[in-house]
Amino acid sequence: MQTFIAALGAAALITLPACAQSQTETAQAIFDQFAQGYPALNATVMVNGEIVFEAEGGTMRSERDGVDTDYNVYSTVKMMTGLAFARLEAHHGLDLDQSVRGIDPALPDSYQDVTLRQLLSHTAGVRNYTGDADWLAFSDRRCEVPADALGHFIHDPLIDAPGARHEYTTYGFVLLSHLLVELTGEDSFDAAMHATLGDVYLAHKDAVDADKATPYFDAGDGLEPMPLSAECKFGGGGLIASSRDLARFGAALAAGDLLSLEEIDAAFQPIQTNGGDVVSYVYGMEAGFEPSLNLHYAAHSGGSPGGRSFVMAYVEPQVVVATTGNAEGENHYPLALALADLFAGYAQ
Repeated sequence: MQTFIAALGAAALITLPACAQSQTETAQAIFDQFAQGYPALNATVMVNGEIVFEAEGGTMRSERDGVDTDYNVYSTVKMMTGLAFARLEAHHGLDLDQSVRGIDPALPDSYQDVTLRQLLSHTAGVRNYTGDADWLAFSDRRCEVPADALGHFIHDPLIDAPGARHEYTTYGFVLLSHLLVELTGEDSFDAAMHATLGDVYLAHKDAVDADKATPYFDAGDGLEPMPLSAECKFGGGGLIASSRDLARFGAALAAGDLLSLEEIDAAFQPIQTNGGDVVSYVYGMEAGFEPSLNLHYAAHSGGSPGGRSFVMAYVEPQVVVATTGNAEGENHYPLALALADLFAGYAQ
């Protein structure tokens, strides 16, 4: 999403109907075009804290595939995790530039120069998945708390010096999940998120027996889909939620319920690596300010086998779009951007 704001006016990404009778009909046409590529796809749009549009589509829906049904939303939850730390910084004086070993001295010595801010911006040097085998091995783990997941990666060498380079990593957010539990003193990750975000935290930890829509797989040979759990990813991608849940979270951000506008402006500033690269991925999300529109924006996508999602939040017009799908597939960015632009009045 490095060209996120440059794509405002998303007609170039999704073909808008030549003449629609209403904004809702235009939104439905945009959604229907995109839904053809998914077994099940849901979308919720909120403006000024109220739901103004919802849609359900896809080619193989079941009675459980609804806008209020939990799906694996994967990395979209990094946005929630990041904002939990933003609130601790803004409202409780948390120093994001402290060493993470100051929070948990049991972490390896190699983490002495790693800070919370670097983890939140993927500049700490923590590795990501090395391939499909690593992804599967981590998905096969079972974890009650984030500390249970650390052994999979925490003793591996850092891939860069802390602060040197932006390199996307889910494992860095698994570590942040552990540190959030340590900072709050809560006994679970969900409890730590509730303690920092309050009632707008509507997602919850995945598990093998979690009540969610059945993921769709073309297993072939008459094989049944394998149950999926991303539970050990915690705030890096291990939560489940509905499109309504995600939209309500985004709406709370846009309304100033999580951070004031001044705090949002400070949090959404890009950072610079030690090598001079400018990084707009801050506080667990792609965020920034577009002066020509007087617009602060925040977004994140998620996707792996069994689910895909997106949250797009425009702060000043308070327009939020959230999408969920029950399979890996095309990134929802074009869909979310087109709907956000439509309801914000930016679409041409």
